Order: sequence, then structure tokens, then C-alpha cells
Amino acid sequence: MADVAAELARLFMVAPEPPTRIPTVRELARAHGSSPASIHSAISRLVDTEAISIETRGRLGAFLVGRSMGRLWAAAEDGPLVVSLPLASSIRYEALATALKSQLTAAGLDVFLIFVRGSRQRLQAVRDGRCHLAVMSSFAAVELCGPNEVVVLELPRRSYNTGHRVFYAAPPEERPLRVIIDPYSADQQLLSALEFEGTSVEFVPAMGGQITRLLDSDQADAAVWTVDEMQVRRPDRIFDRPLRRAVRDAIGDRDTRASLVCQVTLAPSLRALTAVINRDQVTAIQRDVIAGRIVPEY
Repeated sequence: MADVAAELARLFMVAPEPPTRIPTVRELARAHGSSPASIHSAISRLVDTEAISIETRGRLGAFLVGRSMGRLWAAAEDGPLVVSLPLASSIRYEALATALKSQLTAAGLDVFLIFVRGSRQRLQAVRDGRCHLAVMSSFAAVELCGPNEVVVLELPRRSYNTGHRVFYAAPPEERPLRVIIDPYSADQQLLSALEFEGTSVEFVPAMGGQITRLLDSDQADAAVWTVDEMQVRRPDRIFDRPLRRAVRDAIGDRDTRASLVCQVTLAPSLRALTAVINRDQVTAIQRDVIAGRIVPEY
């Protein structure tokens, strides 16, 4: 019974916007390899929990006239929607978490956010079933996703960050450039490879939070990193410049856009679920959080 109810919940999640005609009990029984009695009981359960509203229209059949995406998701997956986000290391990441949480919960969803360093680790959490959605840059999503993962929603430019630049101290004269590489950041690794292609470099492994200290103490010479995370407490002796024109032309604004990634098997349900997220509203909420008009809440 629970399996049938979960299957029907997924069916009603991806159905066209109500009102829409639903298949007959016998048709659903054939499609799901179940008995008409089990289908009828499963539909009754979804109605009783207010996941759906059904209206019978005589010979026209039964129509889905209302649905709660939150209750349907709970019936389908037996738990909250789990979303993996980057660590809240900048106000823009906090603003993104606030925007996503507020819009999803407003749609009646029980949402649980987890914060994981690095897009590779967040994608692995999706693959392992530890979360349903992983948030990463569109650039990382294109580079990292395999045939079993898919982007279900892409948000506007600067929803993820305001872009990457090269941060550097005084350049060396007669030795390879010491470039900081965060082993957890796919964006930084990929962009650094593009930016310093053909340059004599020595990579220095370190986490992003250590970039300022390493540059200021002359333990490294340069790093590609986000503007948002380098705005706080940056010493005067650390300078910055744009990425090379060839790199900027190759990536466009994909490094600044947030993408929501999931397993292919869950894509139909999660596309329907994330359709409640209004891109313009995400931008507006992020703007208010960054300006201090809204306190981050996630």
C-alpha cells in the first residue's frame, strides 16, 4: 500500500496543473501492477492527508483539482526534501540559502539544508542518496555531472557568486608562480587550470579560507577565488585582476549562476517541485539579505 501511494504521489506531482483529468482506477491498477482496491485505498490516503483534492464529474471521470507539493513529496519520499549547499562562507551564500529555504517552505515543503564544502562532495552526496538536490555553479555542474545526474533548475547570474578574479601578492622574478589550489573546490581547480595554462606554476594545496593568510605571509603568490569571499579583511598588499579574456570568453557567467542538481531518477519529481522557485524572487531576497534588510534565515 505504501509503495502504491508513493508511486501515485509522484504521478500527481508531475501531472499538469489542476484541474486535470486523472486515469481511472483500473487504468492506474494496470499501469502500476496493482489491484483496483489498492489503488482506491492509496488515493483515499492521499486525499485524507490533503495531498490532493479529487472531484468526480460523472461520465467525464475524476479530476485532480488541487494538490500540495509538500504533502505529495512527503508521501513519495517519506521524509523532508534535503538540499546540499556550499558552506556559508560569504553573505551571498547565506542569501542563496535564505532564498531557497523561504520559497520551498512557503510551498508547504519540509526542507532540510546541509552545508558541504566543495561541489564534488555535494554531488557525491546526491549520488550516495544523502541529499536530493545539490547546489553548485552552472560551470561546475556542466563539468562534473555524469549521465546519472541532471540540472533541474538554473538560477540567474550572480545567484551563486559575483564572479572570480585572480588575487596576488608581488609576483616572483625567477621561480615558478606558487598558485593556491583548494582541493575541495572544482570551480577553482578548473578555472586555475585555464587561467595559468602555459605558465610555470607550483600548486600549493590549501582551503579557500587560508588564501588571504598565505598570500599576505608570502607563502603563495596567487589564487583564483570569488570576489564575495575575498571582500572581508583583505590586506592592502593583496591585489586583484580579472581572469584572462580567453578564460572569461570560455566560461561566460556560468561560474556565477547557481544550479540545482539531482539524480536522473528523481528529476521529474524535483523539476515539478523546484518549479515553485521564482527566479526573480530569489534575486530580490538575495538583494535584501546582502543589503541588510532581511536577516539570513536558513
